[in-house]
Amino acid sequence: MRRTIGIIGGMGPEATAYFYWLIIKKTRARKDQEHIHIIIDSYPQIPPRTDAILGKGPSPLPYLVESARRLEEAGAEILVMPCITAHYYYDRLKTRTSLPVVNLLQVTVDEICRFLPEARKIGLIGSTGTIKSHLFHRYLERAHLEPLSPTPSEQKKVMQAIFGPEGIKAGITTGRPRESLIDIAHQLISRGAEAIIAACTEVPLVLKENDLPVPLFDPMEIGAKACITLAGYEVRKNLKVDSSLIFSYK
Repeated sequence: MRRTIGIIGGMGPEATAYFYWLIIKKTRARKDQEHIHIIIDSYPQIPPRTDAILGKGPSPLPYLVESARRLEEAGAEILVMPCITAHYYYDRLKTRTSLPVVNLLQVTVDEICRFLPEARKIGLIGSTGTIKSHLFHRYLERAHLEPLSPTPSEQKKVMQAIFGPEGIKAGITTGRPRESLIDIAHQLISRGAEAIIAACTEVPLVLKENDLPVPLFDPMEIGAKACITLAGYEVRKNLKVDSSLIFSYK
């Protein structure tokens, strides 16, 4: 059965655009009419997730619920949040909607277990909210995987690369943000990481698998494939995607 996907978006807008682009590229379709019906509620007014988790700002949960209800009223049958840190509220959101909500964290860990069954240590590059709340840690540990996080000084560089005035959320996807994240990934690898998770939805806009000597797992790409399958469509196999083709700001 074919289903309509509803995207709770705007966290941030470019990550939402990237996720939509991934669904388009990963769907096996030969013409417009064979693509998935997708409804996007880009709602950048949702309060900062990291601030809320650290007790420095209002909860985004009411906004996430509001977006979910708008999408359901518009005809969505599956929901997804292309924001890793927002998954801190995943369980509470699920109780407030009748629709299935794709869990980007769970599908990512499932993918790691399928493709790297011998791996034991997985590096994480994500927001401070994701790291400090041990959001991804819980999913990895349930799968008997050891999460490796950046050091406090490295984490400051991650946040600067993502949220700084010359960071990814400001539209800068080359230069210092990219160099910083590549360096931090290599630091994690030097400490034993056998794979890296792009644990913030802005990270894969600059960090690419060919930047690293170990696999890079992108929850956005993995989640896009999960949405396609759940919507009743076929995933296009063996297609490598490169976000630099659409995100090439200086």
